[in-house]
Amino acid sequence: MSTPTSLPTIIFILALLTGYASGPPGSGKSFLCKQAVGRIPGLKHVVMSDLLHEAKKNASAPHAEEIARKLPTGTLVGGEVAISILGDFLRTFTPDSAPTILLDGFPRNIEQAQAFEKNLGFALATISLTCSAATCKKRREERARQDDSPETGDARYQGHLDDTVPAIEYLRRNNIRVVEVSSEKTGDEGYLDFADALM
Repeated sequence: MSTPTSLPTIIFILALLTGYASGPPGSGKSFLCKQAVGRIPGLKHVVMSDLLHEAKKNASAPHAEEIARKLPTGTLVGGEVAISILGDFLRTFTPDSAPTILLDGFPRNIEQAQAFEKNLGFALATISLTCSAATCKKRREERARQDDSPETGDARYQGHLDDTVPAIEYLRRNNIRVVEVSSEKTGDEGYLDFADALM
């Protein structure tokens, strides 16, 4: 199955935390996507959390209040809210302008996956990064982000445990190809494993 011909090909980029069933920030999703975009023609990297932060800035925009309330606590926005924002953004691209989009951090739960299918179609595949808790924590500590506070981080960890693994299994059951890639490695070695999964 694929997305409608009016949209680019979509590949979901998610993460699994080895030993804890699912993966929080720090698993390397954005880093690997940026590496791929710089080396493989035709790729576009879209970060779902960036779209939500942009939507939050416009207080008069639909759903801005819900987004502003939930983002600081690490709570997920509803599927229809996420799809409203994501759909508007994706429709600015065509298969010619961005043949393949790496959708970073989406879907986070089954509701979001179902809303994507209902409104936008089907992703080509899901790349699920596996990473240890220690590595993710170290990477998070090395960067500075407002939504990486200990309290928010705890909420996002729990959200992954409760929501992301069921979402990935839902995609697998619905015949979306799921490829697991270790993101423990750094440099070219880690990138090459990720690039292989994109092929």
